[in-house]
Amino acid sequence: MGSDHGPETGPSAVALDAAHSERAVAAGRRYPAVYDERLSGFDESSGASSFLKYVGLLVKHRILVAAICVSALLFGFVVTFLTPRIYTATTTIQIDREAAKIVRLQDPMVERTDDPQFYTTQYELLKSHALAERVVSSLALADKKEFAEAEASIVGRLLQKLFTKREDAEPDNARRRRQAIDMVMKGLMIQPVSMSRIVKVNFSSPSPALAQQISVAIAENFVAMTLDRRYSASNYARNFLEEKLQQVKLKLEDSEKQVVAYAQKEGIVSVDDKLSIAGSNLKSLNDTLGVAMAQRIKEEQLWIQAQNGTGLGLPQVLDDRNIQRARERRTELMADYQDKLGVMKPDFPEMRQLRSQIAEYDRQIREQVDFIRQAIRARYEAARDQEMSFSRRIETLKVEALDLRDRSIKYNILQREVDTNRSLYDGLLQQYKEVGVTGAIGTNNVSVIDKAERPKSPSSPKLLMNLSSALVFGVIASIVTIAVREFLDDTFKVPEEIEEALGLTVLGVIPLAKRDKEKSQDRAGYSVATEIIGDPLSPMAEAYRSLRTSIQFSTATGAPRTLLVTSSQPGEGKSTTSVCIAANFAQLGMQVLLIDADMRKPSLHEILAVDNNVGLTNVLTGAMDASAAVYENRIFGVTFMASGPVPPNPAELLAGPRFGSLLAMAREKFDIVVIDGPPVVGLADAPLLGSLVDGAIFVVDAMRTRRRVVRAAVKRLDFARTRLLGGLLNKFDAKNVGHSYGYAYGDAYGQGHAYGNEYFGYGAKKAQSGSISSMMEQ
Repeated sequence: MGSDHGPETGPSAVALDAAHSERAVAAGRRYPAVYDERLSGFDESSGASSFLKYVGLLVKHRILVAAICVSALLFGFVVTFLTPRIYTATTTIQIDREAAKIVRLQDPMVERTDDPQFYTTQYELLKSHALAERVVSSLALADKKEFAEAEASIVGRLLQKLFTKREDAEPDNARRRRQAIDMVMKGLMIQPVSMSRIVKVNFSSPSPALAQQISVAIAENFVAMTLDRRYSASNYARNFLEEKLQQVKLKLEDSEKQVVAYAQKEGIVSVDDKLSIAGSNLKSLNDTLGVAMAQRIKEEQLWIQAQNGTGLGLPQVLDDRNIQRARERRTELMADYQDKLGVMKPDFPEMRQLRSQIAEYDRQIREQVDFIRQAIRARYEAARDQEMSFSRRIETLKVEALDLRDRSIKYNILQREVDTNRSLYDGLLQQYKEVGVTGAIGTNNVSVIDKAERPKSPSSPKLLMNLSSALVFGVIASIVTIAVREFLDDTFKVPEEIEEALGLTVLGVIPLAKRDKEKSQDRAGYSVATEIIGDPLSPMAEAYRSLRTSIQFSTATGAPRTLLVTSSQPGEGKSTTSVCIAANFAQLGMQVLLIDADMRKPSLHEILAVDNNVGLTNVLTGAMDASAAVYENRIFGVTFMASGPVPPNPAELLAGPRFGSLLAMAREKFDIVVIDGPPVVGLADAPLLGSLVDGAIFVVDAMRTRRRVVRAAVKRLDFARTRLLGGLLNKFDAKNVGHSYGYAYGDAYGQGHAYGNEYFGYGAKKAQSGSISSMMEQ
């Protein structure tokens, strides 16, 4: 199997470049010039890569996009043809801010010239219920059956039939009038002309004649309504103000008399300053008392804590630098004493001197702790005395403030009433004078420019516009749906995501096996690993050979002597990866030991079709020697050690000294030891194994394993000081990650397969003709 001499293509080449660069950085070297040029080229094409990524997402979800867009177009088409034809008539009016005046006083019914809400108010008046009611009355729309029938839609008629019982309770004429008003308000649309005082009054109706009549009627009635509101408001305001002035004048005189009489009776001249000072002092002392109470509680809790126990757990004791230095020195002396105790007797002068020094430091620590306790007690007593002082002063101020407040409550009430009545009287008098002068003088500020003509063609619905809107909506809905699906999918789909999210070098990318993709029925002894080894010219075999090459360049000294293969959770392909790595290294003529260290759920013995009666468990418990627990020459010279019987305490066995001794002996006899470890999440086995091996490979199942699970697993391995050589993206399906990756990875593997058949044509048939069982029996 000399295929490793051929050129490396696809993701493995990227992994090799990453491994070379890592070794160069570790050795203190910079990237070569040619590598810098490649990196700069990648930066320049980042925009194109992003574009291809988005295009790939659209191609990936093309069926979903097509379904949503076609559904939207069909919906728009159906809605267009079910919608009744609507005709729109337009009347043009002009609304001025102010009408011409004979006098210069302000008209109460006309807004100020600089009022920014003036035109907004006019537009709302045009759409008001009062104007619609005037239009219905002027045209007698409630008595026209053709108006109600023309305006009622199919849905409206059905609803009317469903609620006939409820409508029968209302008189027929009142119901028709209310419906006519609602129809007028519903068909009206106000369209202001930008940068002008022109407003277009549009009315839409299934009847072109009614659309014309109602549009003109709305404009004319709005002119009349504006005049009526002006005249009625002026008359009403004048009469109202005259009546209110008399009432407020009497109230003002009466309230002034009551204030003077009460001030003379109680002897109150001015209480504002006294009330402000007393209230301010009381509030300030209340705030200070709250702070003092909080400080007292804090000091009291600290003093209670200091009274209980030895006091060594107090924060002041823990933060004291003298105590820290004394403890450190005592610890050093105690350690020195224990070391010398092995060679000297306790009665030696040097040992007595050490004990006396230790006792002296104990005494210093106790004295410092007592000193801190006394300081805490003093602070507590001071805080308690301060709180009591503030409490006594507050009680005194409360009595004074309450007495002054009792005497001034009624005075303040009377004074406020005087001020209110005086302000109200002055304002009413000024308004009365203005309204009396203006009266109803002035002209209208609203005029009709163009009356509506009868429309000849319908204004809606518009098929092209509806279909365009439906298509735009379908595209937007497709984009949102794709974005939501991609956002919710937090799995690893491409190698770059592993490098960005975990900071791990991707050593290889293994394509999705046909067996995994098609979910074919298993047969005895069949597995993905045996299929790969049985077909050395397959794309997956090439991918594992590229992984082997990446492992050889992963460290400065070559491949690690002990290699752990693990993953975050079960079913990600670590066992298959372990077998394939071991087989590929054995093809180079190396002595390889494959150990199944997953003692909770072993699977390598099923892949290699051997018994699991003896294995690693027997060796770690001391029941069997390591040489008697292995199977020699299982695959291309690979020595295999099964997991053995499932023990009740796998983590304790792995943490014991026998596993370290087993690895030490394996390093002497074998060139490389490949360990199939258990998953990381939820178990303590993988971190224990990671702390003992020279390197580890982390297998990630593409498009299945969640990122948060992988991050947690990598963090646990880093905490255990595991040397992670990199990650392996397993079960990678290039067709399901987008257009750009489909070409980048899927075509690369396809070309690699063709190249393998051509390059290794000699003997290829012979290699493929051999059965898996014959290789197992070598």
